Amino acid sequence: MLSKWDDYPVHQAALPVAQTALSDLGRYDRHWMAMHDIDLTTQVGFGLSVHPNRGIVDASISIARDGRQDSVFASSRLSRDRDTIAGPLRVEVIEPMRVLRVVLEEHDGISADLTFTGVTQHIEDGRMRRDSGTTLVSERLRTVQFGDWSGEFTVGGETVTCSPDKWRGFRDRSWGSRTTGTVAEGQHGVHKSAIYFAWTLLRFEDECLLVAVNEMPDGRSEARTVAVLPFLKAGDPAYGEEDRILRGDTFQFDIDYRPGTRRAQHVDLTVGPRGLVNRKITIEPEGLFLMQGLGYYHPMWKHGTDHGKDIVGTDSWKLAGLDPSAMENVHAQQICRATRADGAIGLGLFEHVAIGPHLPSGLPDGIAPLGQ
Repeated sequence: MLSKWDDYPVHQAALPVAQTALSDLGRYDRHWMAMHDIDLTTQVGFGLSVHPNRGIVDASISIARDGRQDSVFASSRLSRDRDTIAGPLRVEVIEPMRVLRVVLEEHDGISADLTFTGVTQHIEDGRMRRDSGTTLVSERLRTVQFGDWSGEFTVGGETVTCSPDKWRGFRDRSWGSRTTGTVAEGQHGVHKSAIYFAWTLLRFEDECLLVAVNEMPDGRSEARTVAVLPFLKAGDPAYGEEDRILRGDTFQFDIDYRPGTRRAQHVDLTVGPRGLVNRKITIEPEGLFLMQGLGYYHPMWKHGTDHGKDIVGTDSWKLAGLDPSAMENVHAQQICRATRADGAIGLGLFEHVAIGPHLPSGLPDGIAPLGQ
């Protein structure tokens, strides 16, 4: 089955590009992006996932603002050219590794036309593989980049104009095989395995910092990443100069959970001192963004769901009235303010999901909070 990509020298196997070398249904290829204002009042998230062995592309955009979170979801049949379009949502690569555009054509009063421009290199994060017995749960590579945002979005009857001096953000690309947060998870009962994931992206005036960990219930790490990224200067390439990035894997998240939840109210992050990176940072979450707004654990819009047709829908939540211990609300991102030990102030994102027991944190089985 030939596609336009077969005219490019990008083949990894003796197959047309549109045919995957492996047939498991968890195969995916994903864009994820987020942006926030420097006053930490608003977060916008976007995701688009290609599921080649399901023949599906799904996408979503979600806006958390003024105590509400509003989402638009779409699912479409995947074209043989793997076009990154689902209903009214699409992502365009304007300049590879540097500039991307996210568009939502107006749907139920929500629209967006937003452009991400990288301010750091686009880098490889740590690779990860997880198995649950004989079932592959996750095998993925993730890449990360910090950037500025421009454009506008409309929600709740208000149009917000975004300029690079006031709107910052991040993106990641990941691909491989994954069932976490997808329809395949429920079909195969994979979630008998626990998840402990903590991820922070912090932007200071002099550097950007990425710290991420996936751990087993006993605290053993499946993937650990520290990366300190300098800002791009005029003429700098957006990838390929890895020696400019300080790397490490020695760090500790000490999370103070909000009572009755598995959601952080304060985080102490220590990086090093072993290795090239030595930082002490306090993180103060100031916002809330439910990842079900981008399909994770959403009862209807899980990634890879076959709705039997092209479909578009919306959902919205009043954030203050939600049960934080409900499964669909456990996975969250929080825009945050960070303070380095030298007094430097940064802004960014803290993402955390903890399902099942985690010995180092004292978390019990299931999704109960500490002490229960």
